[in-house]
Amino acid sequence: MKKIAMTIVVALVLALVFASCASQPIKNDDNTITQPGPGPGPGGRPVSSRIPAEIRQAIINAPEDALIGVGSAKMATDSMSRTIATTRARAEISRQMSTMIQDMIRDYSAMSEVDPSAALSFQENITVALSKAELVGSKVVEIMDTPDGTFWVVVQLGKSDTVAIINQQQAAAKLAVPAMASFNAEDRMNAAFANAYNNEVTYSDN
Repeated sequence: MKKIAMTIVVALVLALVFASCASQPIKNDDNTITQPGPGPGPGGRPVSSRIPAEIRQAIINAPEDALIGVGSAKMATDSMSRTIATTRARAEISRQMSTMIQDMIRDYSAMSEVDPSAALSFQENITVALSKAELVGSKVVEIMDTPDGTFWVVVQLGKSDTVAIINQQQAAAKLAVPAMASFNAEDRMNAAFANAYNNEVTYSDN
C-alpha cells in the first residue's frame, strides 16, 4: 500500500514539474523568446525578448488567426505617448498587410500569365488604397507603461476583418487593372496568416 501511495506522490510531483517547465518562456539562439501556447510546432508565436512580459502575455492570448502590431513611445505627456504608441502599433499591422499582399501577388504572378507590370500596378493600387483606408477592424487589446515612462500598445486585427478590408480594396484595384480579374485574395489568406503567426513579433518605436 505504501509503495502505491509513494508511486502516486512521485507521479504527481513529476506532473507538476513538467507543467511548470512547459509554462516557461523558451529563450532561442537568435535572442527571441517563444512562449508556450497553441499553434504550429512546439510553441506559440516567437516574440522579441525586448518586449515587456505583460505585453508578451497579451500577444500569447491573441487568437492565432490575427495580425499583431506592437508600438511603444515615450513622449512629453502620457496622453501623447499612448496616442503615438497606438499609431505605431496600427502602422505595424498596415506594414504586415502590405507585405502579405506583395507576397500573394508575386506568387499569383509566378503561376499565371499576367504581365509583371500589370501585377505590379495592381499591387500598387491595393497598397495605396490600404494606406488611405482606416483599419476599422483593428482593436487595442493591451496598454501599459513601464517605470521609465514608456507606453506600450498591442493592436490586433482578425483574419475575417483583414479579408474584408483586402477584398474591398482589391475590387477597386481590379477595375484599374482588368488583367488581375481572377486574383482572389481571400483564397490565399490562410497560408499568409499561417506564415504571419510563425514570424517574430517585434515592435515599432519610431
